[in-house]
Amino acid sequence: MLSNPVYSQVAEILKPPTAPDPNGQKYGITGTVINSLTGEPIRRAVVSTFPQAEQATLTDGEGRFEFVGLPEGRVTLGVYKPGFFSEQEEPFQQTLQVGPGSVPVVLKIAPSGVILGRVTTREGEPIPEMQVEVIPQRYLGGRKMWFSRQYQASTDENGDFRIAYLPPATYHVAVDQSQETALGQPGIPNATEEGFAQVFYPGVSDFRAATALELHAAEELVANFKLTPEPFYAITGILKGNDKPPASLVVTRQLGEASDFTQNVSVQNARFQTKLPGGSYIVRGFTATGVALSTIDSPVVIDSDNAAVPIVLASANPIPVVLRTEISGATARNVDASADNGTPSTNPQDGTPGVMLQLVANTPFFNRAVNRSSRYTWTPQSTGIENVEPGVYEVQINTMGAWRVKSVQYGNVNLLSNDLTITTGIQPAPIEVTLRDDAAAASGTVLHADGNDQPTVLLVQPHSSKNWVRAIPTNAGAFQIQGISPGDYLLLAFDQADKLEYEDPDVLNPYLSGAAHITLQPHGTASINLTLSPKSR
Repeated sequence: MLSNPVYSQVAEILKPPTAPDPNGQKYGITGTVINSLTGEPIRRAVVSTFPQAEQATLTDGEGRFEFVGLPEGRVTLGVYKPGFFSEQEEPFQQTLQVGPGSVPVVLKIAPSGVILGRVTTREGEPIPEMQVEVIPQRYLGGRKMWFSRQYQASTDENGDFRIAYLPPATYHVAVDQSQETALGQPGIPNATEEGFAQVFYPGVSDFRAATALELHAAEELVANFKLTPEPFYAITGILKGNDKPPASLVVTRQLGEASDFTQNVSVQNARFQTKLPGGSYIVRGFTATGVALSTIDSPVVIDSDNAAVPIVLASANPIPVVLRTEISGATARNVDASADNGTPSTNPQDGTPGVMLQLVANTPFFNRAVNRSSRYTWTPQSTGIENVEPGVYEVQINTMGAWRVKSVQYGNVNLLSNDLTITTGIQPAPIEVTLRDDAAAASGTVLHADGNDQPTVLLVQPHSSKNWVRAIPTNAGAFQIQGISPGDYLLLAFDQADKLEYEDPDVLNPYLSGAAHITLQPHGTASINLTLSPKSR
């Protein structure tokens, strides 16, 4: 069974090549799929064409394939072969021009790698049935993120694990917390129960101290772990501070900003029972009406068996949001509306502008099984931002129509160029948003000769504290950007922006010398043609 879910999508009926249409001019593509490391042809690889004239075929014994009956224009070829990826990461795709001058193509895919190892105690005893995960680093929204819950395996009776079919990438390796406890001294009366918390390679609990592994094509890396068990304590939690407590809770041991042990517990009659290693814990849950409750302001300390641990749950203070609008040539006014529908909208009756504000947690993980929300949303119909836990957040705001964001303030902090920090035990100040109806717009086309019909355009505001950037996808090379504040901007086009950490000024700044420049006036528009950045070629 293949461990990579990408290939489960290939189990479909292959479409045979289409015969040329006698009523229209059709063309063909021929080519070979080879191993990028050895140069050997790869047989029985699935080659497909999309998004137009979708066909699929298998390579023959010499790695050759052929498509006929294709219309003139650009077409993307995909290659799927269990255990192979592109030379960078993920399944292979290549866009090319189909027409009278089409020549045979060579598609190079790289064999996958393997991460394996053994999990033992400090004394060398194997630990079976431990969940091991390898966590790849990828790009999301111009940032490097760690994508968890993708590649996993369990240790066998010898403590060994092996995770194969991995694309070339940078990985962290983690051994998850044990699901069961065991007696620390079997046969001894009243022996202490022990278990294991989560550990990152080479054996640290804090992710920030972990060592990442660089896996190349066809490479085999070894990551061994020696774990030390911890005593677990039996506790009974007694909920206080709420007449209608949550039906379930999540208990998380804190390690600074990280955590290494999580337990889900059921609540009955305002009580729960569980077993936990010692440490400081945050308890979280939701009421039946969706109100988030937690012990953020008063963490629970566990250091012994205890049949009566008080758990004082409290809701987080909502963050007020004040929305002001400025009409060109007029004075500012406050906006007050009701009935949240969760999307940007404009109320034609009261003139409420279309705007949506989001707080996005500053976390290095994407889709990680953590127990706190990573995104909070506000629209003009909301009374405030509810259930926001202490932490550091990026503020993202989108407008519609003629409105643009003039300013976003949190006290004396400019949230257009700085993150928002919510501190435990302190009543949040209002977030003050000012919109103005003199937004500018830009449009244009990305001129390219080497393939991708959907490059990404980056709109960059230079000289800002962290290079304010907007990423805009294109459609057949065309793009349109609205809601821009008047001023000077740089534009860049990339056909692989999803492989670029453009949110990091140190990464983006070297490209700015080759960017196109535009100056936008209030209510103004600009049209510009762009060429792909050299990185794309």
